[in-house]
Amino acid sequence: MKPFAAAAFFAVTSILTFSSQEIVFGKSETSATRGQSATATVAGSHAEMAAFLDRQMEMLVQDQRIPNATVALVATDDIHLLNGYGFTDFEAGTEVDPQVHLFRTGSVAKIFTWTAIMQLIEEGKLELDDAISPYLDSDIYSPVKYTTDDPDPITFRHLLTHTAGFEDVLDGLFKFTPQPPLSEYVRKHAPARIFPPGEVMAYSNYGTALAGYIVERLSGMSFEDYMETHIFSPLGMKNCSFRQPPASLQGQLVNPYRWIDGAFRQGEFEHMPGPAGGLSCTAGDMALFLQANLNQGTNEHGTFLQPETLARMHSPLFSYHPLLGGMAHGFKEFTSNGQQIIFHAGSSSVFDAGFYLLPDAGLGIFIVYSGGNYSGHIAILHALLDHFFPVDEEAASMQLMELTDTLSPVPNAPEMRDLAGEYFQSRTMESGSDKVLNLIMGSVILTFSEDGRLQASLLGEELAFEELVPGIYRNTAKSVAYPFGPFQYLMAHHAPDGRIMLVTDGPLTYIKAPWYGGTVMAMAVFLPALLLAVLSLLALLAARIVAKFRKRPVHSKNSKMEGNGFLVTHAVLLLFMVLLLILFGRPHPVHLLPESAFTDSSWFDSLMSFLPVVISLLGIFVASVTFVSWEKKNRSLTSRTWYSMYSIWSLGLIWFFYYYNMLGF
Repeated sequence: MKPFAAAAFFAVTSILTFSSQEIVFGKSETSATRGQSATATVAGSHAEMAAFLDRQMEMLVQDQRIPNATVALVATDDIHLLNGYGFTDFEAGTEVDPQVHLFRTGSVAKIFTWTAIMQLIEEGKLELDDAISPYLDSDIYSPVKYTTDDPDPITFRHLLTHTAGFEDVLDGLFKFTPQPPLSEYVRKHAPARIFPPGEVMAYSNYGTALAGYIVERLSGMSFEDYMETHIFSPLGMKNCSFRQPPASLQGQLVNPYRWIDGAFRQGEFEHMPGPAGGLSCTAGDMALFLQANLNQGTNEHGTFLQPETLARMHSPLFSYHPLLGGMAHGFKEFTSNGQQIIFHAGSSSVFDAGFYLLPDAGLGIFIVYSGGNYSGHIAILHALLDHFFPVDEEAASMQLMELTDTLSPVPNAPEMRDLAGEYFQSRTMESGSDKVLNLIMGSVILTFSEDGRLQASLLGEELAFEELVPGIYRNTAKSVAYPFGPFQYLMAHHAPDGRIMLVTDGPLTYIKAPWYGGTVMAMAVFLPALLLAVLSLLALLAARIVAKFRKRPVHSKNSKMEGNGFLVTHAVLLLFMVLLLILFGRPHPVHLLPESAFTDSSWFDSLMSFLPVVISLLGIFVASVTFVSWEKKNRSLTSRTWYSMYSIWSLGLIWFFYYYNMLGF
């Protein structure tokens, strides 16, 4: 990811003491309370579900102007819905065939990587609590950034539950050109370790890519060959591939589009790290995989896992609290409407997909489309749950009262008022210049209201939380858009460094930003500096114009603003940097990221790395000139006052560049 371009895009377009051991919920009474009470039986047949799901898809396609989509509804007995919508190629007028046409699935690909790890565990080639380092080359190194004398090893359990402690890596995640081999990718993009392993869930694409590389090393074959030999072929999945693009199936690939200015505009093929997001597949083949997951690892074509291994894979492995959804063995997991949901969602910059298993009901759903947004398939899942597994509101209310009586406060929980503030995702960038993206990537703002509730703003939704017991809060506003679970509960804990940490469903937590590390401070530094640069240049220009008409030297003592080469150059370069970001950081209309994000380093990236350094040096010179001017009083009082203001914010800008790793050190 090119940090400045990406940051410009997002900015311009506006877009808790805890346990780290394995927690298994099973079918216990506590587990059931995570969802709402539902009727004991499904209120409809499979045929009715198929018709309902088909109508929901048609509405989604219409409402979001989705160019192409496909859906599968599977039960233990049969495939009950397999349908396509829209066109795979608008120019040729080819309609989507769910048995033929391949969609990109984003992070749904991770399910297959974790399946391969479970196969290797089943074969006895590794164990869940093995350290991963003996399975890697010695030169794959992730520096440890958290305070420790002897860091604990990362295990496969940590990879499967996104608790390895890696920072996020955006550079090279999406490309319009082929990705390097896995062996090269895991070396080039190795992230820092910013949390102790096993303590903080922080979703990691790199962790999955690393697992895929271990699959290569242990199997002696490429990741793509392994998937074809050990998963696709046994299950009869002839139209799935991790090859990018799949040469033998390339004619079957769906073209991605997005509705722009009254027409569908075509996008490009995105190359992603294979194990983390490189899968292309039809809904028909994904239905075969759903069937095998619902039928103890077997479908009509063969077996991919033994029943006991698959049952283990579906079982919860990590969560902060029994109320919260967490991670199974690679799958995400939560309970809603009385149903356990085992799932994984996935997104690229233009495709969105959802893979859902409802094991108690014996149902599986797969939805994928291009040109929409990530919330579409999640909303459809919740609509189906509400319709066919309706909530008994009276029973749910009674259950909530009983639950509250049994809950224990979170040890050392912060006071409710102290929770107010800005929180950033644990999926954060710390060691590179991508750190600036933390300011605009899914932060949560909490405020404490007069009625004693917490108000939260998340992904464009406004949520409200009431306290059940100290440290545990229930969401009173229904949310269906959160991609990792229902966001039904929020709990306040502490991060390893002592900061307040909010935990909820799924492999993300939110850690409170220090007063100097939030968006308010960033804006308080950057925007005034930008404004002062504009006003300084305008004032200098005005002074020159006045001097010209009055025929007086520009640097007369009576000038309200005397020119200075350092200040002028500083202001010009700052405005030039912002202008470049606006011009070259504009988002690709289809892929919604700057085009530079999909390419290797360019002149633009080099310039964006160079300018902050030069601007910082000039800021030091401006401050030096200002100090001398006060000492020697060789400028007017107005000029010295203005220069002082400019110096303060130019030094603040140096801090901004340093804090967000833009100075190269």
